[in-house]
Amino acid sequence: MLNDPIIFWKSWKYRKIEYWVILPDHIHFIIKINDENLSNVIHNFKTAYSRLYRNKFGSGKVWQNMFWDHMIRNEKDMENHVNYIHYNPVKHQLVNNLFDWNESSVHKFSENGSNIIEISADNIDFEIEYGE
Repeated sequence: MLNDPIIFWKSWKYRKIEYWVILPDHIHFIIKINDENLSNVIHNFKTAYSRLYRNKFGSGKVWQNMFWDHMIRNEKDMENHVNYIHYNPVKHQLVNNLFDWNESSVHKFSENGSNIIEISADNIDFEIEYGE
């Protein structure tokens, strides 16, 4: 489904997504929405993405009807979710090293000198509900 990341980015238009990973069958991202209705934001994204996707690849169902959301509560919660997002391609055995997955914001953090290199299964709290 997510075999064209350019469609993903075009579908967001003017939104800034700080943390993200695009996998073949699902996505994870953190977005700031302020006072907007999250359901409307996601609906607009899915509608735009579906239109672009069908124009390029043909008809068919693109999305499941629901989505999973979580409100980031504090810095530790943010750290947990950012680490989980970046580790996701390794978790799903798509790569052995999180830096080998191109469609991820992990590269931005590496370039900025972040401690992202320390992400491993050992320092991710898998007891937290991440939406999978």
